[in-house]
Amino acid sequence: MKIQTTQLASLIALAAISTLSPAQADVGSDVAKRLTDLYNATPKDCGKSSSPAFLCSGVLLRAVKPSTARQFYSINPAAVARGGVSASYLRKDAKFQHMAFGMTSGFIFEEILKNPKDHINVLCAFPLDAGTDARTTGSCGDSSFTTSAEDYCDRMGITTAEQWVALFKKNPPTDLNVQRGATCGFDVRNEKNVGTAEAFYQMIRATSMVPAEKFAGQKYQENEVLIAPWRYDAPNAPAVSASFHVGPDGLEGARLYQIQWFQATKRFMPVISLALPQTPQQDAAFTFVADNQAIFQVTQADACPKYVQSAKWVKRFDARFNKEIFSLDVTPTDCGRRILSEQTNNFLNELVANYYLQPEWINNPDNKTNKVNSMRRQLVCNITTARAKTTWTLEPSRPYTTHANSVAQGCDNV
Repeated sequence: MKIQTTQLASLIALAAISTLSPAQADVGSDVAKRLTDLYNATPKDCGKSSSPAFLCSGVLLRAVKPSTARQFYSINPAAVARGGVSASYLRKDAKFQHMAFGMTSGFIFEEILKNPKDHINVLCAFPLDAGTDARTTGSCGDSSFTTSAEDYCDRMGITTAEQWVALFKKNPPTDLNVQRGATCGFDVRNEKNVGTAEAFYQMIRATSMVPAEKFAGQKYQENEVLIAPWRYDAPNAPAVSASFHVGPDGLEGARLYQIQWFQATKRFMPVISLALPQTPQQDAAFTFVADNQAIFQVTQADACPKYVQSAKWVKRFDARFNKEIFSLDVTPTDCGRRILSEQTNNFLNELVANYYLQPEWINNPDNKTNKVNSMRRQLVCNITTARAKTTWTLEPSRPYTTHANSVAQGCDNV
């Protein structure tokens, strides 16, 4: 579709309010700052001996494997049966180099004191990965990797970080399973109350006392925090502040979790880029990158029950690419066709939630960096220049460009 040059100036003026910067920049940046502040805060407790530091400081996060077959916040039935779900705790004085099993994406829990009704119940904490899928008692107790009998640390006479490190080093690393299994978890259960803050603080201290195990490329270096199985009828529980990715390989996983959260809650959950420290001297970094988002923050409630009447992928030859590319032919609803600029992200989010995970979009080989923002630009162009057209054609292969260039090219970004 092409437009006359004489129409260009007026169309650009008409579109000006439709090309406002996405509002999620502020929300996402605020989350990244809050995570940074929590990471840098190193209190011994949260005000009393029964309030462990994880309630108000540090970052509690869980690495997961991307899957469209289940929700990212769901729990493996085996973990439900054991009574404990693994997570990790990242703080300035509790660092590690990579996530469990080298996974590159996952989600971050809201700080627990901020959500007292969330019912996130932390059971125990290990300074290093303890092979908890082979343990009893909520994954905090006896390990099948050993012939000895393990239990909560205090029941084994281990109350300090020094004692825990000595216990860990009793077994040589020739059999990592035995070495991990012979350790104990510090008891931080709610029902124990008095002393839980000190127990968790000793876990943090022990974490910092084994730098060779944390920063020499060992397989099981992250600490392990066991949480009682939570409800996962989102948005009731768990309370989640962000999805995260470690490096570019984890980005699509983090986007998947963002989309799943939106589908379940209609809420925006930012994708946060997490850089883990690679030496004991380095710190973790939490960054919000606007271009990494698949779902956009909205400024208004949905004005339409549905924005899209129908959409289908069609393959067409394109002279600029000199090959066939995929087009998403979108037929808006009558309501979707009439939206104002403030509803652009609401419309886009419906498209992303329903079509981004399809291979024609997510696996598009021509545009690996801006395939969401490019589609948003084409959508805005169609809303402002082709509102009455029956079908709007959006193509993820096309690059991101300015609104003026998109309009000048008839919404076929080049």
